[in-house]
Amino acid sequence: MDAQTLRSIQAPLKAKYKERPESALVTLHAEARIGANVTAEVRTKSSTIIAGLHPATGGSGKETC
Repeated sequence: MDAQTLRSIQAPLKAKYKERPESALVTLHAEARIGANVTAEVRTKSSTIIAGLHPATGGSGKETC
Protein backbone atom coordinates (compact mmCIF):
# COMPACT_ATOMS: atom_id res chain seq x y z
CA MET A 1 0.00 0.00 0.00
CA ASP A 2 1.37 3.39 -0.89
CA ALA A 3 1.25 6.47 1.33
CA GLN A 4 -1.55 8.16 -0.62
CA THR A 5 -3.82 5.11 -0.36
CA LEU A 6 -3.19 4.90 3.37
CA ARG A 7 -3.95 8.60 3.81
CA SER A 8 -7.24 8.23 1.92
CA ILE A 9 -8.26 5.30 4.13
CA GLN A 10 -7.32 7.15 7.32
CA ALA A 11 -8.82 10.55 6.41
CA PRO A 12 -12.42 9.78 7.43
CA LEU A 13 -11.24 8.21 10.68
CA LYS A 14 -9.04 11.18 11.55
CA ALA A 15 -11.91 13.58 10.84
CA LYS A 16 -14.27 11.57 13.04
CA TYR A 17 -11.74 11.40 15.89
CA LYS A 18 -11.11 15.13 15.65
CA GLU A 19 -14.84 15.89 15.85
CA ARG A 20 -15.58 13.27 18.51
CA PRO A 21 -12.37 12.28 20.35
CA GLU A 22 -14.27 9.85 22.59
CA SER A 23 -15.02 7.70 19.52
CA ALA A 24 -11.33 6.80 19.32
CA LEU A 25 -11.36 5.09 22.71
CA VAL A 26 -11.37 1.30 22.79
CA THR A 27 -11.76 -0.42 26.13
CA LEU A 28 -10.37 -3.94 26.38
CA HIS A 29 -10.53 -6.34 29.27
CA ALA A 30 -8.28 -9.31 29.91
CA GLU A 31 -7.80 -11.65 32.81
CA ALA A 32 -4.42 -13.22 33.41
CA ARG A 33 -2.98 -16.03 35.45
CA ILE A 34 0.71 -15.72 36.33
CA GLY A 35 2.80 -18.66 35.13
CA ALA A 36 6.38 -19.85 35.32
CA ASN A 37 9.25 -17.61 34.18
CA VAL A 38 7.21 -14.43 34.66
CA THR A 39 4.62 -15.28 32.03
CA ALA A 40 0.89 -14.75 32.08
CA GLU A 41 -1.82 -16.72 30.33
CA VAL A 42 -4.17 -14.07 28.97
CA ARG A 43 -7.64 -15.10 27.82
CA THR A 44 -9.33 -12.79 25.33
CA LYS A 45 -12.59 -13.08 23.36
CA SER A 46 -10.91 -14.89 20.51
CA SER A 47 -7.98 -16.81 21.99
CA THR A 48 -5.55 -17.38 24.83
CA ILE A 49 -2.03 -16.01 24.57
CA ILE A 50 1.04 -16.43 26.72
CA ALA A 51 2.54 -13.04 27.55
CA GLY A 52 6.01 -12.57 28.94
CA LEU A 53 8.77 -10.11 29.49
CA HIS A 54 10.40 -8.36 26.54
CA PRO A 55 13.95 -9.62 25.87
CA ALA A 56 15.30 -6.18 26.85
CA THR A 57 13.93 -6.82 30.36
CA GLY A 58 15.13 -10.41 30.72
CA GLY A 59 12.42 -12.27 28.83
CA SER A 60 13.07 -15.08 26.39
CA GLY A 61 11.32 -13.38 23.47
CA LYS A 62 9.26 -16.53 22.86
CA GLU A 63 6.12 -15.08 24.43
CA THR A 64 4.01 -12.13 23.38
CA CYS A 65 5.33 -9.02 25.07
